[in-house]
Amino acid sequence: MSSRRLRALLRKEWAEARRNRGVTWSFLVMALAITAVPLLLAFPGIRLLAGDLATDPQVARMLAVLVDRLPGLADLPREAQLRVMMLRQCVPLFLLLPLIGAMTSATYSIVGERASRSLEPLLATPLTTGEMLLGKAVAAAVPAVLGTWLAFAVFFGGCLALGGSRITTLAVDDASWLTVLLVTPGLALFGLGAGVLVSARARDPRTAQQVGTLLVLPIMLLLVAQIAGVFLLGTTVAVGGALVLLVLDAALLGWGVRLFDRERLLAEWR
Repeated sequence: MSSRRLRALLRKEWAEARRNRGVTWSFLVMALAITAVPLLLAFPGIRLLAGDLATDPQVARMLAVLVDRLPGLADLPREAQLRVMMLRQCVPLFLLLPLIGAMTSATYSIVGERASRSLEPLLATPLTTGEMLLGKAVAAAVPAVLGTWLAFAVFFGGCLALGGSRITTLAVDDASWLTVLLVTPGLALFGLGAGVLVSARARDPRTAQQVGTLLVLPIMLLLVAQIAGVFLLGTTVAVGGALVLLVLDAALLGWGVRLFDRERLLAEWR
């Protein structure tokens, strides 16, 4: 594998990404929404709904589970407890960012280039299939991962500014940081690997994206479990999930290399 060819491909991919503002802006809007909505729900939202939530038996049960897991939460007022619960429930939302962002980049990088007939000249270069797919994966994963980390840092700063250190420490604990820092790269590469597999056969970016949205379902199930009061995120889950994703990423990349038929794509172009 040639590092020189990979660097050249990365420069090409990032130059094209800067020109494709639609993908960039869609990621930024999604990152802004995922960052701002939990803060709005946890602070002005909880203040407005505190009376209704105080009498809800489901909320009382969820708070009891959370207080049992976080003993320091018991000393806080009810409204502060509700804020901590809301913020913790929203942490899995940040796992959507690298997956959707990378999947979008992957589908446009391959299917979009096929539609614009700019992929086939790249296939005729000395780049091997493994180098091309790895370069496209890294080019799309790095911005998605860095963007997710930045959005989570802004979220953490918003929690500090609006809720203070006590609420923030309970709501965004070490397990939350580990989940975002360790699982995010694996999710981005998983989305890219799946995007490559879908894009190798699909001819339309929208079709590829629609198939790729199925990958969001496991994270949505995790979010539903959090909202239902089954607080799954923890240090063990974060480390275990990162290791599982590492194995899946390697398998998907190997599968993608075998599935990606350069000769067929070049024949279509001609």
